[in-house]
Amino acid sequence: MLDDNKGYYWLAWRNQFQAEQLEALNELFGGVIVMIFPAWLIWFILGIVVAFFELYLPGFILLFFAIGCLSTAAALLVLDINLTQQILVFLITSITSLVLLRKWMMRTFRGTSSINHDGDFDDFPYGVQVQVLQKISPRKTGRIQYRGTAWDAVADESIEPGETAEIVRFSGNSKQIFVVRKVI
Repeated sequence: MLDDNKGYYWLAWRNQFQAEQLEALNELFGGVIVMIFPAWLIWFILGIVVAFFELYLPGFILLFFAIGCLSTAAALLVLDINLTQQILVFLITSITSLVLLRKWMMRTFRGTSSINHDGDFDDFPYGVQVQVLQKISPRKTGRIQYRGTAWDAVADESIEPGETAEIVRFSGNSKQIFVVRKVI
């Protein structure tokens, strides 16, 4: 019999606590939202919305506030906490996840760069044999055919049209003029 009374008193206390919580949220939100949705659902929806905004805003920070909202919603499903405690749970989980997870998640989701620091193209055609279209001489730029397109080329020796040449490097800073040598 005593156990039944304890259950009754606990249930009565919980109902009074939830009523006080609803009253505090009514004051905060103007009474419209809280009457329709329970507090955990409001935190859950807010977490999803904040996570969605992370897609549009750079910086990779809003995701951690979404984690705070979702953890507050989970806490509300398990515990009876008032609005002040909800905000405290939100702040603690948001800041903790931001401090502990941001650096790791930035490395994970941003990836690494594949920039070649040598200044050359990654697919530089070194050693590729090409057909000479226009005479190349040490003092005059000629034309070669590489991948179906005509390119300017220079050489230290004379190479006649129709002969085969090999690409050695780019000429100076230009990525549009090849240095070639005659294939023997």
